[in-house]
Amino acid sequence: MSTETAPKMPPEGSPCWIEIMSSDVEASKKFYSALFPSWDFKPATDEYKADSMAMYSFTQPSGLSGGILKLPSGCQREDQKMGVGMTVYYFCESIEKIKARVHELGGSTCMEKTPQGDNGWYANFKDPEGNRFGVYEVNPAKHQ
Repeated sequence: MSTETAPKMPPEGSPCWIEIMSSDVEASKKFYSALFPSWDFKPATDEYKADSMAMYSFTQPSGLSGGILKLPSGCQREDQKMGVGMTVYYFCESIEKIKARVHELGGSTCMEKTPQGDNGWYANFKDPEGNRFGVYEVNPAKHQ
């Protein structure tokens, strides 16, 4: 009998997968792995080939994962405008450092650093494929 316990499932409604669509999976993988080095990219398999999917997971919180998927045939890349669709926010220690890296890696800014009350700040960027994402920086004076 195994002494291992099954992983605890998160509560219903918890994020469990973040999907990023891309016309060039490998280029998007390079962008996100350089921007967020804590993302753990999984090796390609026979079922999930490198040119069609790059699966990743987060070191913390455990259980949350995602993938960069090749756009289906017939789908066109489109600009994800502010106010359209969902935005996933990633924690960061410095929005200024993230902004510099986004631009170095070929992305762009679509919303500058904005205060969120006195709790912290957020900003929105686009990857080179036009996918919008946000980052959130905690105000250290408020969360000591």
